Amino acid sequence: MDVWSEIRQKVKSLHSVLMLLITLGYLLGTHLSTIHSLEMALASKAERSELISLDKKLTRIEVMLEEAIMMKQQWYELRDNIEQRMTDITIRMHRLQEGESSDGK
Repeated sequence: MDVWSEIRQKVKSLHSVLMLLITLGYLLGTHLSTIHSLEMALASKAERSELISLDKKLTRIEVMLEEAIMMKQQWYELRDNIEQRMTDITIRMHRLQEGESSDGK
């Protein structure tokens, strides 16, 4: 019986060590899995924030381009307006000169 008591004692201590190792393995696995899920969540948030940042930058660029196009269109309108006024002035001057030359005959 003394031999069986020794074996039982060794099995109990081996059982305790195995339970401790299993518990530590479970805790380590849970810890690593939690860390991994947090890393994934942070990565997705970082991707979202990068996308939001890129979207804002693209929107700013679009606005700048639209403003530049509007400024360009306004420039063309101004140029056309000035050309029309210059044409009108030239026509008036030509008519005045024709009027003066017909009066002077």
